[in-house]
Amino acid sequence: MNIEIIELKKSDIERYNVKEFLFDMVKKCYDLDYVPEYHYDIVELEKYYIDPEKCNFFIAIDTDEDKVVATSAIRSYDRDYNVKNRTYSREHTASFHRVFVHPDYRHCKIGSELVEKLENFCIEKHYNEIYLHTSEKSYGALSFWQYNNFEITYDTHDDAGTIHMEKVLV
Repeated sequence: MNIEIIELKKSDIERYNVKEFLFDMVKKCYDLDYVPEYHYDIVELEKYYIDPEKCNFFIAIDTDEDKVVATSAIRSYDRDYNVKNRTYSREHTASFHRVFVHPDYRHCKIGSELVEKLENFCIEKHYNEIYLHTSEKSYGALSFWQYNNFEITYDTHDDAGTIHMEKVLV
């Protein structure tokens, strides 16, 4: 297995079937089909991750198979709510999205390498902190983020198992 991590370019979206990979992972990890209010960014990867300056999208390619095996994305915090005594801003807070590793490639450090790429991008773009939310129902997600030094800021105890997390960079 030879893995190469690259920044997603417009031409890569179709070449590597990135949208199909993402929807497949959403189904595998959350048992969800397309939900417009949750998955609008997948449909418009360019608008949300490629075109804006402080955003990015990385893909991990198995070069032996010439296919995407993992993804990770970053954009400025764009939620319209505060999370349990936290104030995040578009200017200073990065938000991680679409961090997926295909089950056949888990436990190979690919996810951690993608997170490192995202964090380096955050530093380069002068973000002070990183926000993400995950689900305790997603296999290995919570322990993965804790392993990568993210701290729980709020466990909603909702039906989806949503957990809000952050990592301070400065």
